[in-house]
Amino acid sequence: MDSDNFQNNPKELMWRAKKGDVEAFGTLYSFYFTTIFRYIFFRVQNKNTAEDLTQDVFLKVYNSISQFREMAQPPIAYFFTVARNSVIDYWKKKKEVLFENPEIIADKAPFLPESALEIFEKKEASFAIYQAMERLTDEQREIITLKFINELSNKEVSALLGKSEEAIRQLQCRALKVLRQELK
Repeated sequence: MDSDNFQNNPKELMWRAKKGDVEAFGTLYSFYFTTIFRYIFFRVQNKNTAEDLTQDVFLKVYNSISQFREMAQPPIAYFFTVARNSVIDYWKKKKEVLFENPEIIADKAPFLPESALEIFEKKEASFAIYQAMERLTDEQREIITLKFINELSNKEVSALLGKSEEAIRQLQCRALKVLRQELK
């Protein structure tokens, strides 16, 4: 197998890491760190906690890689499953409310503010989105997070949550409808 194909093929990297190739796991770490960190950060809203949980996710995956079964799901689904369970465990331990800080949403805006007025408007908009997100079910909120914050496809979200793509589309549609109504 050609070296570039090995370096750019997550399934091949996962297979090699499963066979004990530490370099392959390091490449997977490089591929997925930002995506997993962003997912966790959006859910816990604390940089230090997100960094710790992200490191725990990669450690758990590394320690359990022998249990990974490829089947139809891509390796990122395995990482997201571990990340999702880590976040759930974290909140069970903390018993705190998700989405404490609406300003995190503002950081996802596709532009940088240039004036104090723009900063104010951005914060105001992020607070409105925060309030609207509070109206969603946990499942809807997770799908919106995975789809629009982590930019996963319906197929990837489907594999991660163990639901059909049609169920993901319906939940997303309902969530977006609630958000549209709340943001009017």
